[in-house]
Amino acid sequence: MKKLAIAYRIYPGVSKSPAVFSDNKYSLSELCLKSFAEAIKNIDTKIWVILDNCPAEYHQLFRNYLGQSVELIDTPGIGNGKTFVKQMDILLSQNFSENIFFAEDDYFYLPNAFDDLLEFADSSTHPDFLTPYDHKDYYDVDLHNYRKTTLPFSDKINWTTESATCLTFFTTKKTLRRTYPIFKTYMYRNFDISIWLAMTKKRVFNPTIYPKYLFNDFPMFKVLAKAWLYTPLRLPFGKQYSLYAPQPSLATHMESLFLAPNVDWYELFEKAKKDLPDRK
Repeated sequence: MKKLAIAYRIYPGVSKSPAVFSDNKYSLSELCLKSFAEAIKNIDTKIWVILDNCPAEYHQLFRNYLGQSVELIDTPGIGNGKTFVKQMDILLSQNFSENIFFAEDDYFYLPNAFDDLLEFADSSTHPDFLTPYDHKDYYDVDLHNYRKTTLPFSDKINWTTESATCLTFFTTKKTLRRTYPIFKTYMYRNFDISIWLAMTKKRVFNPTIYPKYLFNDFPMFKVLAKAWLYTPLRLPFGKQYSLYAPQPSLATHMESLFLAPNVDWYELFEKAKKDLPDRK
């Protein structure tokens, strides 16, 4: 059985506009956690959960779905940046597995998603990073408009090179050690997308996009500017890392405007909701 060390972080607030349970973070968390448990059921895992200012009932929620061996770590509302750094420190210090996964609380997974993810991770491609999420942005945001490499891998999944993702991803301890200083800039208000661009280096050396974004898409110009500002030497001179995403997606972010394409998520959400305990 394949091994995977996982650091999962959660906070009790609702972020933006989830596709379901938009006013109930506990129910949203349970729905996502249930799908996560089903996605890892064939994997030998060691899991640490960082609960950032979560009420006491979240402890039992994780024990219900992940078992008594899950390690629960309470933090007093330290926020996104510091909990992410804590994930890195946990995963680097553990000796359970070289393969590691960063999980956030607002992702919904397909059953056995980690079987497919780890199969590709162990392939001859040797990817540096994998995301389980086929972002909608890949299809309709200009920054992602470049020539990509798509690798047919199984009868149901292709893997495609991408420039960026969020902070739910797979890598190895070896790769994380090398990229730790770049990721740590997230604690100092760097954007996650800027961090990824500093590592994948997709489009950042194209001089034509800078004036275009400066005058027509200033938020995207800030993304590029931060990639240079926070990693002025590593971006031009550091290693170029590979990041792959699955098509179709193995998971989706729960933000209603950014559900992964080509999967009927609402049908899956409704089916999963029926299996949740009735807490009325």
